Amino acid sequence: MKTKTCKPFLGKDTPVQTMQKRTFILNILILFGQLSFGQTYSSLITDNEIYDFLNWMTKTEKKYDEEPFLIRKNIYYKMSSWDTANFVRTDSINKPISEFDRQYLFKKRGGSDTIFKTADKDFLLKQYYAIKDTIWHNGFKKSKLTKNKSQIRPNRYYYSLPLFSNDKNYVVVRKTYYCGSLCAYFGFYIYRKTNKLKWEFVTCINCGMS
Repeated sequence: MKTKTCKPFLGKDTPVQTMQKRTFILNILILFGQLSFGQTYSSLITDNEIYDFLNWMTKTEKKYDEEPFLIRKNIYYKMSSWDTANFVRTDSINKPISEFDRQYLFKKRGGSDTIFKTADKDFLLKQYYAIKDTIWHNGFKKSKLTKNKSQIRPNRYYYSLPLFSNDKNYVVVRKTYYCGSLCAYFGFYIYRKTNKLKWEFVTCINCGMS
């Protein structure tokens, strides 16, 4: 005589069980998205986009004459800060404040007022407000992060978070190279994308040295 195997009764989930399953699946999807498209520094731009550009820049750009030739670039771990004044559209105000002139990003001189269209300018400002962190947590190619402000020979870069045009084909970064008490290079540096991982320098706005 054969014995029958009793199969467990599989009833429908209760509303609470259904909600728990949906919540679990949603959390897995959110976690996967964060791992794949990390956004440590900006809620609009991914970490990959930021590091792809900055790795290219630190790897390919030539050193300044004052910079030690055989030493990797020192990048200060705190970002250079953007300011709301950087995004003022001087063509929209009658009398731009001259003392703030070096803060303005959009200018005829250098061509940034035409490189960045209206949609780009709006998107750049949105990225400023979307900044989530001002500390670099990972280094860049051919460089090292440093917290040392009192090294024997001053030699360090300050990078802002790079900001991208609406189509991601242009990027601007606020960059300073500090080489001594009366020695520094600074400005807003604009680059154009040439392919997926390569860029080319276009122009510098408010560039100077001291």
